[in-house]
Amino acid sequence: MILALNILADSAVGSARFACDLHACRGACCTMPGGRGAPLEEPEVALVERAVAAALPYLSERNRAVIAAHGAVEGEPGDHATRCIDDRDCVFVTYTDEGIATCAIERAWQEGATEFRKPLSCHLFPIRVHELFGGPYLHYEKIDECAAGRANGRSTNTPLYKFLREPIVRAFGEEYYEALAAAVEQKEL
Repeated sequence: MILALNILADSAVGSARFACDLHACRGACCTMPGGRGAPLEEPEVALVERAVAAALPYLSERNRAVIAAHGAVEGEPGDHATRCIDDRDCVFVTYTDEGIATCAIERAWQEGATEFRKPLSCHLFPIRVHELFGGPYLHYEKIDECAAGRANGRSTNTPLYKFLREPIVRAFGEEYYEALAAAVEQKEL
């Protein structure tokens, strides 16, 4: 375990090598079977709902129809997620010309059409945040679909926490990221 600014992290967050390889995995994290999309924090529910209009132009007719009929978010307070289609694709999945699954909300953000980038759980993946001992606990979720990201991270010698610097800062702030990096470096000595 790594403790930095009263936030615990799985030691793998510091030691694992990881760098997404979208050409190999094809955006599998957006299309995993299981019937639930991206877990949402309560404040994100309204942000996702507001971003729907900006994301719609990038979505297929099928995705737009599902959103119109059922909404973009499912679940109950404390357990919301983006809706999935056929127990697989997140309702916000759009495909590039190369067949890579990407996020329509993020594409709208890149185009300046929304201020919300995408759910934090997506941005942080494959790190998941759970509650432990009354505070956040960062856990590395090692899944088969990310084998290419692990191989790429090993070949480029990219630590997971460095690859995910931007979303870690988004979630916990620059001060936390710097404390995490220092704790990882201290642990490696």
